[in-house]
Order: sequence, then C-alpha cells, then structure tokens
Amino acid sequence: MSNAQQPCLQTVPGGKGKRTRHVLTALVALPQLGVAQRTVLLNWLKSDARERRWQSLLEAAGAHHLDTANALLDALLTAGAVAVKEEFWHGLWRPVRMVWLDLEAVQRLANVATRSERDASKENLTTQLQALGHAHPWLAQAVHSLMNDSLSAATRAARADLLQALVPWQQAQRQGLRQDFSLAARDHTKAITAAEWDWLDSTLPLESLGVGRFEPMLWLGGAMTLRKSADGHEAVMALQGFGFAGLPCRQFCAPLAVTVHPQSYWLIENRASFERQTQKLAPGVCLVWLPGRPSGAWLGAMRWLLAQAPVPATISCDPDPAGIQIALTAGQLWGDAGVAWQAGHMEPRHWQDGKTLPLTDYDHRVLAELQACDALPPALGTLRDYIRSSGTKAEQEGWL
Repeated sequence: MSNAQQPCLQTVPGGKGKRTRHVLTALVALPQLGVAQRTVLLNWLKSDARERRWQSLLEAAGAHHLDTANALLDALLTAGAVAVKEEFWHGLWRPVRMVWLDLEAVQRLANVATRSERDASKENLTTQLQALGHAHPWLAQAVHSLMNDSLSAATRAARADLLQALVPWQQAQRQGLRQDFSLAARDHTKAITAAEWDWLDSTLPLESLGVGRFEPMLWLGGAMTLRKSADGHEAVMALQGFGFAGLPCRQFCAPLAVTVHPQSYWLIENRASFERQTQKLAPGVCLVWLPGRPSGAWLGAMRWLLAQAPVPATISCDPDPAGIQIALTAGQLWGDAGVAWQAGHMEPRHWQDGKTLPLTDYDHRVLAELQACDALPPALGTLRDYIRSSGTKAEQEGWL
C-alpha cells in the first residue's frame, strides 16, 4: 500500500506505532475492479466477520495474488468500504487488520447474499418445508432430513425443489425411470446428482412414487407355471425349476396365463430373506418379493396375478411402523379380491430377543397414523402396540 496520504483519507492515531485510516464519505458504489480483483473480493466476502486480519486475507487471496490484494485494499479504502488498521514496522506503515465499515452494503453491491438475506431465506425455506410436509405427509421423512442445520443453504434449497417436483409427479400418478423424473424436475435426464439420488432413496419410497431405477419387475418363485403364446410361438416357465425369476410388470397381462396355480402366496419384503426362502419353500407356495412400498406398476401386476390365481396370502414385512403400512398396502389387494390374507413372521417372539433398533421420529409419526387406523388386523394391531411400548423395531433379515 502507498504510504502517501490520499485525499479524503482520515488518519486516527491508535497508540505508539499504530494508526487507523478511512475516508470520511460513506460508500456509494464499489470501485472499478479487474477480474482478478473481483475474484479476490468475492473470496473475502465469503466470511461474515466485520474485522479480518490482513495476513488471513492475503492467504485467502493466494500467493499469486498478493499484488492484487494490496491494490484491492487501496481501492476499497478510497471508496469508503473499509478502514485499515496499520502498524509502523521497519520504517513503513503496514496493514494489520481490515474493518468493513458496512459489510452488508458491500455484499449487496457485489451481488453476494448477506447474512440477513441468508437468514431470511433459511426461515422462508423452513416455513415452506413445514407446509409441504403438512400438506403431503408422505414427504415427512424427507422434509425432516432437510431441517438438519449441517446442510448448506444451497443443498437444502436444491433438495427442497426436488420434493416440490415430486408433488405433481405423484398427484398425476406418473410412472417412469429416474431419467424421466430428472427431466421433469430439472429439464435434463442427468441433472440430479448421485448424492441427491442417494438422499431421495433413503428418505422416500421412490418405487411406489413411480420413480424407478430400472424397469419395474415382479420377482417370484415356487409353485406356479406361466405360459405365453404370441405370434405362433409358445413359452412356458415353471418357476419351481428356476428358484426364482423376475419379469417386467408390464408382462402381467394377456396373452400371459397362469397354467399351474399355487395353493397360497407368501410375500416377503426383505430381498435377502426372499432369496433365502426360495431355497426351502413348502409345496404349493408361490413366493413373491414385496419391494418396500410397492409402485403402481408392481401393484397392477400383482392384482392381475391374483385375479388369475385367487388364493390366500401370508405377508411378511419388517416389524416396524413402515412395515405395518406396507403389509396393509399389499393386503388390500387380497381384500379387494375377496381373498383371505394374514401377516406372518412379524410377531415379537421372532425378533424381540435378537438385534433391535430404536424408533426414529419418523417411526413415531407413522405409529400415530396407525393408532388412528380402525381397520388394522388383530396381528398387526398387536405388533403396533408392542413396537410403541418397547420403543424398538427390527429387520426381518435377522431371522427369516
């Protein structure tokens, strides 16, 4: 920095070998800055500290921009943006600390969000998220995760936009792959990042919302034979000979037909448990993988299969609040068809002495919803009450 007193600058002594310099006029506009100077300024404005050590500002500018930083300090001082605290050292006055005279004014002039603006934006986003979760309870877990203060404002806003985009998608009962939803939400099939997909997958039943990773499939095995005749060709699949197999949900319609009917169905939510049980199925049982909160495509395929072979079912889900809801969703298919179903392998005696997990806030919200459910089958009602009283849940893979 030049040692010469510049016009309009006021020097205030601060003790032996110390002084503070600033201009008497208030900041009206930022000085004309080059590209490098503006880059350094934006770097400095990332902090909301009103007073900064000059050495830390030099470090923030980088070793290749020391001259740029000094020139920028002179320009900001002359424009009335800062005051500079200096010390006399080895015959020269050297800057020690820089003080923003009106930090938020500088930030606004540089098109940088101020703390006040960020706080207001955060409060507004929180209000929007609360309203979103209240209007659409199925978003509650995802909304709750966005209340986490450790997330950056940009991350929270971007993820909140994805939840907003899911609402019309779900209301229109759209079905598609992840690329389709990305196109609908952000106008590009690859615009949603891997981290965002991981978050969506961990907080929402994407498949049941019609957002599939791949084409929706129905996985089943055991006592059932399917036949398909088309274009003069006939294909027969005896599931028992394959262990288990997956077919696209769209295939479960004419001309597909069930030629060997099972005596009963067994639906299992956990994929590892499903595969394990296909190896030791009792005769006459058709085993079906129930993919969490099932999608509309899966429900349609299962509804068609049940119409072709209307036999009773046992439904086994994780013994947790969401598992009870999933069992009810699948069981509704049998209820609509007038065929018996029951929950099985979910009773506390199977898991209460093994590895359990504590209930989350989301679990408690689902329990409250289940408490208001009058049509809960007795076995699931007993399970609900035990989960609530014990405060624990489990994953069926541990015993099934």
